[in-house]
Amino acid sequence: MHKPLLLLIAACGLFAQEATIRVNVQQVLVPVVVTDKKGHHVSGLKASDFHISEDGVQQEIAAFSSDKVGSVDDMVALAKPGAASPGPRHTFVICIDTLHASPANAARTRQALENLFETEKPAGAQYVLIGIGRQLQVLQPATTNPLEILVKIRSAAWQSAMAGMDSATLATEVQDIRRRINDLCKRCACGTRSAQRDCDSEVDTLKQAVDGEAERWTKPLQELGGEFKSVVEELAKLPTGRTLILVSDGFYLDPKRELYLAAAASLPDRPQFKLEDVVHSEPMEAALKVAAERNVTIYTVDSRSNGGSALNSGAGMSDATSSGMGQGGSIDMLGTNRPARGSGAVGPMQSAANAPGAPLRLEESASMKELAQSSGGMYFHDSSEMLKQLRSALADGREYYVLAYTPKNSARDGKYRTITVETTDKKLTLRSKPGYWADGAAQ
Repeated sequence: MHKPLLLLIAACGLFAQEATIRVNVQQVLVPVVVTDKKGHHVSGLKASDFHISEDGVQQEIAAFSSDKVGSVDDMVALAKPGAASPGPRHTFVICIDTLHASPANAARTRQALENLFETEKPAGAQYVLIGIGRQLQVLQPATTNPLEILVKIRSAAWQSAMAGMDSATLATEVQDIRRRINDLCKRCACGTRSAQRDCDSEVDTLKQAVDGEAERWTKPLQELGGEFKSVVEELAKLPTGRTLILVSDGFYLDPKRELYLAAAASLPDRPQFKLEDVVHSEPMEAALKVAAERNVTIYTVDSRSNGGSALNSGAGMSDATSSGMGQGGSIDMLGTNRPARGSGAVGPMQSAANAPGAPLRLEESASMKELAQSSGGMYFHDSSEMLKQLRSALADGREYYVLAYTPKNSARDGKYRTITVETTDKKLTLRSKPGYWADGAAQ
């Protein structure tokens, strides 16, 4: 465990003593956010208004909470009329990716957070401010006072955490790779066999440069994944509702694959850039398993201007990598999976048509969108609406339903089980985690 996270647990533990009444560990708990066509949260629904299935098999709802609650562990207590949960009922962890953000986007993030916490009112919640990427830093341990977060955002500690970010260096290096590809294609007529001359030695030199850049960025990205996993694991231990808001310029977890895709788009017949097996991020996959098991809902906020490229490199790379999608979208240089068309938010709508067969499709993108959808959260990608997006994430953590069921398939075989939640009112929109791994306590 990262030592700074002990501060988070120590602060939160003050509210956790003897506060939890757990349901049967064989039950699966499913927080569900319900909104109308205007995006307003819908209250007053009953258990009979919901239907839930696992792998297509209808399940019986064993417990239900409609209170504006945070603690998904206190189902029994919350079911009692007038029951009160001591201490904070929800924990919001705001996690800033300090590895990728540019100074301009970091300033935009700071302004949005300032505006958020200037008006945030204490209401049964606690907040934590963390930086990950260059190193894991607990900038503000758990506090029920929003003003403490505001003071920290305005402090020298925040400025220090945001200083020395690497995105500008990465952008320069990737631009150099792209320039070399363009220069090579001018000489070798890339992609047009009839005009192509023998440039094998130049292609091999280019491959060495691509491999070198990919290797240089693999370690810090792996470290970022490990830090993210630590934050999710510590948040998952708390007996409160759990929301993690990740603010980033976007990232990918397999830089070699992304650079190979870019080169292969211009050199499609060259075996040097043939894609190998996808490198999965074990820390990220582990984090998502914990998030699904312990109902840590992840919201991801893209801090780039208008959701543009993290490298500010213009068109070309997104087009070059679109062949790797197959889902009507494209992957930008830092792996953010963007739909071809859409509004400022993308969330996993519960339907059999788009329920994921595999919760983290790293072969398509290791993206912020994947993190959000795999946990039942939302991915926001229009930074001009960042304040509104942050408020939306907090609002979801304050008003949702919790359904509990005992799976008819009792096998603890470690396989991924899909969850589908529906209401009798088809005009309403539901958002919940799309599934979980049946290899332990499912709550």
